[in-house]
Amino acid sequence: MIEQYLIIGVKINGKLQEALDHCSPANQIYFQEQNSEYLHIYTLEGEQVLGKRLKSGINLETFADYVKNIKSILNKISPQHSLSESEIKIYSHTLIG
Repeated sequence: MIEQYLIIGVKINGKLQEALDHCSPANQIYFQEQNSEYLHIYTLEGEQVLGKRLKSGINLETFADYVKNIKSILNKISPQHSLSESEIKIYSHTLIG
């Protein structure tokens, strides 16, 4: 079985990884719980991406909401990490199994 979907998110660099490692327990729910409202860590082509799985057929308004949500959560996790919109990208994810 092959499953394909898109992820919207940011690559985890050293600075962001440090912020995730030192995130307060209260804010860890935003990326450690299996809740579709929050972010997840995906391994894509050997790199880690912090993001959300896109629903099929979303419109531009919903897409913009995803971007705002990612920026808002990252600001809670790491207020010192300024995120530009150009860092948020769409990734293709394929699961074979």
